[in-house]
Amino acid sequence: MEIVKTRSGGIIHLRLIGRLDNHWSQSLDEVLHESAREARHVRLDFSGVTYLSSAGAAVLLKHQNEAMALQGSLEISAASERARSTLRLMGFVELLLAGSGTSGSRRKTLSIPLPLDSESASFESRVLDGKKSVCSVVGNPEQQAQASPISIYRDVFAVGVGALGATQEECRDFFGEFVGAAGGAAFMPTDGTATPDYMLSTAMGLVPAIQALHAITFRGSPSYQLRFEANSPETGVPLSDIVRASVSLAGTPTVGIVMAADITGLVCARLRRSPAQNGGVQFDFPAVREWLSFTPEREFARFSSLVVGVASASPSASLAPFLRPVSGEHQGHFHAVVTAFRSLPRGKLPVADIVAAWLQPRSVVSVVHLLRDSRAIEGAGESAFQRGACWIFPIAEGGAA
Repeated sequence: MEIVKTRSGGIIHLRLIGRLDNHWSQSLDEVLHESAREARHVRLDFSGVTYLSSAGAAVLLKHQNEAMALQGSLEISAASERARSTLRLMGFVELLLAGSGTSGSRRKTLSIPLPLDSESASFESRVLDGKKSVCSVVGNPEQQAQASPISIYRDVFAVGVGALGATQEECRDFFGEFVGAAGGAAFMPTDGTATPDYMLSTAMGLVPAIQALHAITFRGSPSYQLRFEANSPETGVPLSDIVRASVSLAGTPTVGIVMAADITGLVCARLRRSPAQNGGVQFDFPAVREWLSFTPEREFARFSSLVVGVASASPSASLAPFLRPVSGEHQGHFHAVVTAFRSLPRGKLPVADIVAAWLQPRSVVSVVHLLRDSRAIEGAGESAFQRGACWIFPIAEGGAA
């Protein structure tokens, strides 16, 4: 027997030619073990199989069960009439053959491949129950304003400049980048301590309250879950590719994104001083150095992150001042909570559970604003991630209120 192995994105393709008997089933077993270490999805072409024994079928069923346990899949994408007839007599057609009723419905409940052409990553998506979310803005990043309170309930997501506290006066010396998501909030104080603070909601009624100088918020439940994994561990998956995939999946020009991911490297900045002091941030050089800390190259490799933001291909007039280019087609605003490494579970993930797991004592390292530095020679590029899960929130028409 001949076994030809190729890879397309996150899917391993195996083409078998000849007899799949007891002897060759052992070789197939080894190839499938190797393939499972490289990708979670395997497609088998049996159009050249002239004989299939019970031993061969047993190997297929074993590896299919193992793939399903890891939220992957193993299917026969094409089969000769001889192989198809044998599978039918064994009662395995619906279990193994693609497009044969039970197999198709089972795949729909597990994961749905996202048809995205990407050289950097493999993507797969899952349909969730959420409807279109509502987006709104607080303040204006180009103007000074009084702080407004934002309560981070379990269906609220926000990024901007603010602080955990009850009043603007209380937070005056602390305002920095913040992230709010699904009942949790973290921010980077600008009082010189360089120690991020966070708060989680509780069953007893505690809800994190952010005093925000300016912010983008969206409210609702995710409509999709998108998983990705880098094809190259050295380069990772650029944020622009993740945004492009998310917008494609959402089907709306504007989308809210929450992401838990392993970091390849972040290109980012954070405030050094509170904008509520001394008339606000000075962006003129060299004064800007006293207000902002930039990364000249990617940082935080091998840490984990909780990223929240909004991207749009055609932002509304109220949303546009908050956004900057994240790719050739999209503008966005993203903040990241950098944490100690966290292993991301497989399967359907409730976003609130992941937020609570990521925001733990001695785990939160920093809160930063993600940048795209596209300068031709000196530019650091953009942030990239090794693997992760995104929750996608299509934004209702209008973009932001």
